[in-house]
Amino acid sequence: MRKLLQQLEDMHIRIAETATHEEALVKALGEALSRLDEQLLQDVQSIASEHEARRTAILGELQGLASSIGMFQVSRPALAADEATTYLPTAGDWREAASNIHDDLEAPMSVSAAPRALFPHEQRPAHAAVPLSLTERRRRVSSG
Repeated sequence: MRKLLQQLEDMHIRIAETATHEEALVKALGEALSRLDEQLLQDVQSIASEHEARRTAILGELQGLASSIGMFQVSRPALAADEATTYLPTAGDWREAASNIHDDLEAPMSVSAAPRALFPHEQRPAHAAVPLSLTERRRRVSSG
């Protein structure tokens, strides 16, 4: 029985040593995790501050670009007063046609000016009847 008590006491000592060793390992693991947490926190804080610095720089660039929009206009050569008001019509320009109609209606026919030739759609055959006005048509219809 003595031997059994000796074995129990040896087991108790080994269990206590194992518990002490495991406790030291758990404590070391906790310290390592605390160091890693601190390092991670510092890394996150430095990344956040770098991000904020980049964000501030980009925002400054964007504000600079926004303020410069429209400031760099292409310089155009200055036109003389005569050139600015002169209009050079191109072929088929409606402005020229409108001014010609206006000139034809308002300008008196001078004796020296020859009448212009009629366009085909303006010419009437000699035997063609003159179109009747709306009132003339109504009068003819009502009279029978």
